Amino acid sequence: MSAGAAKQTSLLGFFSKAPKQTTPTKEAPSTQDPSSAVSTPPPTAERSSDASSSKHELSSPTPDVSRPAKVPRTSQKTLSASSSLTPPPSSDVTMTEETAPSSSPTQGRRRAARRINYSERHMKLDEDDDDDDDDDDDDTKSQDEFVLSETSSESSDEDASVVESEEPSTADEQEEDPDVQDIAATPPRSKRGRPAGSQRIATETSASARAPAAASASPATSSLPPLTPTPPMYMPRSDSHLTKAEQRVQEEKRKRLENEQAYDFLLDIRDKDMNRPGDMNYDKRTLYIPPSAWKSFTPFEKQFWEIKQQHWDTVLFFQKGKFYELYEEDALIGHRECDLKLTDRVKMKMVGVPEASFDMFATKLLALGYKVGRVDQCETAVAKGMRVGEKSRGGGSDIVRRELRHVVTSGTIVDGSVLADDLSSYCISIKEHVLPSGLSEFGICTLDAATAEFRYMSFEDDAVLSQLETLLRSLRIKEVLHEKGVMSPSTLRLIRNTVPTTCQITMLKPDTEFLDEISTRARLAHLFDSVPDGLAPLAEQGGLALCALGGLLWYLEQLNLDTDLCASGNFQVQTAPADAQGALVLDAKSLMHLHVLQNDEGSDEGTLHRLLNRCTTPFGRRLFKLWLSSPLSKIEAIEARLDAVDDLRANPAWADAFDAFAKSLPDLERLQSRIAAGKCRPRDFLLVLRAFGRFGSAKEQLLTLLSLSESPVSRPSSVLVTLLREWPDVAELAQMLRSHFVSNDDGSFTPVKGECEAYDAAVDSVHAAEARLEAEKDRCVAELRISKREAGWKHVGTNEIYQLEVPARTKVPAPWILMSQTKACKRYYTPRTRELIRELKEARETRVAALKRFQEDVYVWFRQDLPSYARAIRSVAQLDCLVSLAKSSMALGTPACRPELVQQDSAMFRFTQLRHPCMAPSSLTGATEFIPNDVALGADAEDVMVLTGGNMAGKSTTARTAATAVILAQMGCYVPATHARIAPVDRIASRMGANDQLFRRQSTFMVEMLEASKILREATPRSLVLMDELGRGTSTFDGQAIAYAVLYHLVARSQCLCFFMTHYTTMAQSLDTYPRLANRHMEVRVDDEHRHVVFTYRLVPGVAESSYGTQVAHIAGVPADICAKASDVSREFWHEAQRLHAQQAHCSIPLNQLADFARLVTMGRAGAINSS
Repeated sequence: MSAGAAKQTSLLGFFSKAPKQTTPTKEAPSTQDPSSAVSTPPPTAERSSDASSSKHELSSPTPDVSRPAKVPRTSQKTLSASSSLTPPPSSDVTMTEETAPSSSPTQGRRRAARRINYSERHMKLDEDDDDDDDDDDDDTKSQDEFVLSETSSESSDEDASVVESEEPSTADEQEEDPDVQDIAATPPRSKRGRPAGSQRIATETSASARAPAAASASPATSSLPPLTPTPPMYMPRSDSHLTKAEQRVQEEKRKRLENEQAYDFLLDIRDKDMNRPGDMNYDKRTLYIPPSAWKSFTPFEKQFWEIKQQHWDTVLFFQKGKFYELYEEDALIGHRECDLKLTDRVKMKMVGVPEASFDMFATKLLALGYKVGRVDQCETAVAKGMRVGEKSRGGGSDIVRRELRHVVTSGTIVDGSVLADDLSSYCISIKEHVLPSGLSEFGICTLDAATAEFRYMSFEDDAVLSQLETLLRSLRIKEVLHEKGVMSPSTLRLIRNTVPTTCQITMLKPDTEFLDEISTRARLAHLFDSVPDGLAPLAEQGGLALCALGGLLWYLEQLNLDTDLCASGNFQVQTAPADAQGALVLDAKSLMHLHVLQNDEGSDEGTLHRLLNRCTTPFGRRLFKLWLSSPLSKIEAIEARLDAVDDLRANPAWADAFDAFAKSLPDLERLQSRIAAGKCRPRDFLLVLRAFGRFGSAKEQLLTLLSLSESPVSRPSSVLVTLLREWPDVAELAQMLRSHFVSNDDGSFTPVKGECEAYDAAVDSVHAAEARLEAEKDRCVAELRISKREAGWKHVGTNEIYQLEVPARTKVPAPWILMSQTKACKRYYTPRTRELIRELKEARETRVAALKRFQEDVYVWFRQDLPSYARAIRSVAQLDCLVSLAKSSMALGTPACRPELVQQDSAMFRFTQLRHPCMAPSSLTGATEFIPNDVALGADAEDVMVLTGGNMAGKSTTARTAATAVILAQMGCYVPATHARIAPVDRIASRMGANDQLFRRQSTFMVEMLEASKILREATPRSLVLMDELGRGTSTFDGQAIAYAVLYHLVARSQCLCFFMTHYTTMAQSLDTYPRLANRHMEVRVDDEHRHVVFTYRLVPGVAESSYGTQVAHIAGVPADICAKASDVSREFWHEAQRLHAQQAHCSIPLNQLADFARLVTMGRAGAINSS
């Protein structure tokens, strides 16, 4: 044997103390090679249980020789399957005093004592499991198990072996000074900072276990002990050699393995009424759990499933200490959608996120269309101990109380940090009643949850549900509520195909969930002592709107949001889209075709909203969107806005001062609703009060600047003066509130001395407890006979506070518990210190509860003056909108002018050199500027303009430009023209584009006819109609006939202003003799030789010669031979039409007049003409 081999054998024999075997024996037959088994790690679950029991094993200095030896994981990975084995690194083995090298017996005893203290400390900490917020049941874990998938996923097997009863290390403990070494951290640490349980394995073996292994070893290693692998968890194992404590651990492990089977009720999911998914009456919100399952639940499982069974369709975030956890199906969603690391928690799959990251993950899930519930701890561990009492502490029969704080959907988001932007998002409740005529009557209630604003209305709609569609398109709908099985199929199809795809549609059961009038009144009586002013008309009259409100209130109650959102009493009546008094009605098609709020892609790029909304405050931007959706129609109101805009344009100093004030304001409208609900963070509340405190000085400054301005009118704008003078003195109200408390640097506030007796008493209790701790420290210093400078308190995290730190050389009494140490000092708990610390924690908990009650009282005081605060916010929002109009008017460029308003019975407008404010030059045609045109309808000009011209020549753009200019003028904004004269319009209706609606079973032509029918019914002499290419969805002759008939009705009956765009040039030529109608076309220059067409975009009199379709096809890239063939065929058609026209030249009466005469003859024969 070589010297190296002899030395190796000697070392191994020294480590194991096994008797040397000089006679090699044959390897005994075995179904499993020991060496190969060693190289393969055993299952994680078994290692974890063994590691759990190691705590009890290490507490005894004498090893249990009846136990087979265990091999550290590190050595398992390095051992080969050959008979020549190398010793494991000594750093990976925790040695007992008996197995320590004889050359350093002192070091072995120190290691054993360190291990004993380590185990004793955890055994003592186990007695105080209730002090940790996470130790609610037997299924606890360390907080550092919550690792996002972005973190390295190389979780070592040591993580699975951590003793389950170990106390989680808090964030504060992790930030401790690096020179501090906690005794609990003495054993080797894994990569994630936890004790490597699989490495804390003793190497003691019995002589009877060593002999057979020595016989099977090679001669070179005959002195080595056998390496027996840890038995897999599925192999039978006798517990007769275990202590009672170890047997209890093994029994608990077996019970857990039995419980790891999936819940039976999740294998066959049913709702509370026993309906399965796919059944007609299946309710996805509930889950049926059989009574037998409740008996097997742990306390925490019972707590979880009590909430989850009522919110099966909701992703629930359960608070556990400083983390939020998701279980079972919610955990799978978190893993799939948020890429969170999925782990198993006994039966329950689990993912977790830090408490500070809740808003981020909730926002992501809400954007994907999920409901998100937040279950918060209602008490701390100390408060739990105070509640359950000393007798039940540590018994495990009671856990920290948790309650569902609220459920948030995409339409009921109340937290501003979760909202994506400043604009309003709505949850809308719809109640439908089908009339005997077949038409539908609707009751609507909308909710902007961020501002707690309720609006309600009712109306009778037409056959195409135009008013409902207008409402859905004008609001940003995030969630729709309606009755299950009651809504008509046509209405349901309209909703599903109008709202965004991410919008949630929730069906409620009639009467029981979607409340009727009686139940709704009862619910209102429960919520309010007296009915709010805005709700009084609805409560008295009732109707469908009241039922819609009832459905919304029931739904909010299920989300735990009804009390919060109704606290401010912000209820308002809203007029139906078709009945808006004093406003320009823009229906859904007009909003879409004119790109008022959104473009064709669904964004705001190139829209009027993007151009004009230059407000500074969030609540100003929300109000401006409402202004844009519903411009004014009364001349007096329009003139007042224009006067304010002129004042602001002439006084930039005033606008600058207002912007400086407005930029410092938070979203007061949303925050005040949270304060009214009592759910505002103290930091945000102080921010609101500071903002209101600046209102007084800002009001004085703005009034002074306004009086010094050189107004272009005789006196300053009445609108500006009225808004400023109507500001309530909210600065004084805010100062009165601030006098009751003191603001702290950390964003909190506490009552002034004498304001709250309960808080003052709690503060005195805390001071008294701290004084007793100081007295205890002095007593300990005297007992240890050390100077006061050598002793002090050390706080580790928030749990292990007031550790008495003394020099390391100091001898302390035996009852003292060592908590942590460094080279220079050690830290202890005395029995008296632990008792005093508990008293201090309870006093602090009482102080926190008293402070919370005081803050709730302050919020109630704020709510009493809520109307005054709301009026001040509304005034600032209106001023912000006026400043935005002034900024937009100046940003239109030149020329831009103030519109001249004319009072007359019928509508009219005349624009000179008019440009589209949002239209950019076309890169397709190479245009570098927008070509202005003179456009006039009504009064001295004709009422109807028939526009012909080539494709892409600008017919639709010209009509849109005029309609957009009307909206600007009636909003109170300048118009991009050299001169503008207008008599206000009451409605803009449009029928543009060609599309079918398969969801309504309507073809392209049917859609055209329905839209045309709606316009014909609603158009008045004060309306503006845009009719684009009507009749193109059917044959040429039928289409031309329908276009002519509709145009005739608009001219003769409706007498409205109208842009009628068409390619039926023959029809246009026949209309030259009609009064109040003018033919115009967009000029086009054509190079027939090179098939090149030049669009000049100029509006000129007359009818276009052609539509120039083949030239446009050439521009679009259609092959030249196809374009040439199409041009030849088109020319032949034209010649044939000219030949037919020449044959009819003898007829001096135009065809349209002949048609009118024939219609009169038919009516006369039928007796439909009254001769009188």
